[in-house]
Amino acid sequence: MARSIPYAARAHMHRPLHPALLWPLSLLVGIALFLLTNLVEPAVPATLNFGTDFAAMSRNLDGYIGSFPHRILSPLLGRGVDEIAHWFGGSIPYWQFAHGCNMVFVAVLFAAANLLGARPWQALLLTATIAFTGAVQLYKGHVGYAEPVTFTLLLGSVLAARRPVLFWSLNLLNVLHHEQILFFWPWLVWWRQQHGARWWHDLLGAALVLGCYAAWRHHVGLHAQQQMLTFRHYLELTRQYFPVGTLGLSALNAMCMLVYFGALPALVVWHAGIQGLRRGVLPLLLFLLCQHAMFGVAHDVYRFTCFLFLPVLLAGVRLLQQPRGALPLAGLGLVSGGAVYLQRPVFAEVGAKVLTDVDANGVPFVRPDIVGDIVPKVIPALPWTFAAYGAALVACVVIGLLWARWTRARSAARTASAT
Repeated sequence: MARSIPYAARAHMHRPLHPALLWPLSLLVGIALFLLTNLVEPAVPATLNFGTDFAAMSRNLDGYIGSFPHRILSPLLGRGVDEIAHWFGGSIPYWQFAHGCNMVFVAVLFAAANLLGARPWQALLLTATIAFTGAVQLYKGHVGYAEPVTFTLLLGSVLAARRPVLFWSLNLLNVLHHEQILFFWPWLVWWRQQHGARWWHDLLGAALVLGCYAAWRHHVGLHAQQQMLTFRHYLELTRQYFPVGTLGLSALNAMCMLVYFGALPALVVWHAGIQGLRRGVLPLLLFLLCQHAMFGVAHDVYRFTCFLFLPVLLAGVRLLQQPRGALPLAGLGLVSGGAVYLQRPVFAEVGAKVLTDVDANGVPFVRPDIVGDIVPKVIPALPWTFAAYGAALVACVVIGLLWARWTRARSAARTASAT
């Protein structure tokens, strides 16, 4: 007997499109929706910060330059795409490649929604809902950052849950792209177990991936032009952040969930509620724990919050399998898209408080301890803002739980009337 799949109702799953149709259609959807979202958040024609570092790496693959020359996948792909363009007499700079990665992410979102059980038109609705969240919109400005590729490979791992070789191969690519995916391995292994995986497959797969990564990192370390980011560096950050800094980052994350996903956290809570404690609530808490673990080594909360796209996707598929589920999803999508757009000035104000301060002469300066100042200085400086977002998040949780209770009651009533 097949084991239960917590995030999909087998009885209501629809047959996905044939791959020969699904993937070309997904690519068209990815391009079209990305261009549509540009009407709200235009794509910046230049790389930013870490994206600029990746762009420099793609131009000098043999140079092992920068602080993370071991994160080779995106620079390698960007160089390959540009080389292919040269064959046809053109050129694709890294910023265009980065936006292309965002398009591919949207395309894989559509394919994943269909493969997980949504009809094509339902998959389009759900993909459009997520495309207007921070998971896509943020990287219109943070051009070249790692997350669009990380998200795409993460989705591929979710879809490959029953295929251990493909699953761990995708995770190897993801680790070679950016180590942040390691934080989500506990949830991914849990997901595999729900699909009938054997523990020894995952132990062997994880060991092989980590072994390959360690060997590659050692090789790069022998040729790197400057000091690479090391485990000791991250350990030192953890010592600095924990516990006050991590608490502050968690508070920012609670805000960012609403800033970048609007009302969609209520959908995620609803999904966990209808699944129950063991199959819904605990797995969601595990996912959030994986996400929050990153706050122990880095402070780019707005980026890490965007991993919430995955619970939103899984919850959206389940909602679409409910009778007339497209209506509440469309409503949530419209409200959330508008909320994401309107909240940008609010988070800009909070970001300014986090990053800068004013000295005795009124001259702004960057805080020397950004993370450590969030709880003692930033939150007291914006008490009503944080209180309002805290109350809104609590409201999302309450609404989601009440919605789940109502859904279970209706389902029980339909079952009783059928018998």
